Amino acid sequence: MKRTNTAALATVAAAMVLAGCFTVKTESEIKPIHITMDINLKVDKELDRAFADEKAPKPKGDFAAVKAILERKAGGIDNLAMFVPRDGASDDDKITLAEANARRMRRFKEIAQSSGVGIEAVQRRRARKMRDDIPAGSGVWFQEDDGAWKQK
Repeated sequence: MKRTNTAALATVAAAMVLAGCFTVKTESEIKPIHITMDINLKVDKELDRAFADEKAPKPKGDFAAVKAILERKAGGIDNLAMFVPRDGASDDDKITLAEANARRMRRFKEIAQSSGVGIEAVQRRRARKMRDDIPAGSGVWFQEDDGAWKQK
């Protein structure tokens, strides 16, 4: 019996010594991470640059006339970021808005082409930004994405 206890003890000791000799080596490889720029960020930057004159505290040029029409509630902004004459718009107001829309469409087409997205996506993105920028309580008319007209 003493011999079996000694043999068992020797076996356990040998197993412990061998277990202590094993090493586990892990290797990890650091791979470069490729970040794809979100197309919305690119479109937003292009829109901000293209329409920077509209964000000026005192709009310059033709947008001052458009802003006055919007403030008089004789025009609104549709869900494609186009200016729409409303009740009370004069013929001159309608011409001013049509000219502004023609300039906007040229800008939208340029941004869509350079960004590789559809023109409607650019327009809808701009319309959302414009709605967010309308001051609360201004009474400016705007069209929601679902087509409903509201005043802010």
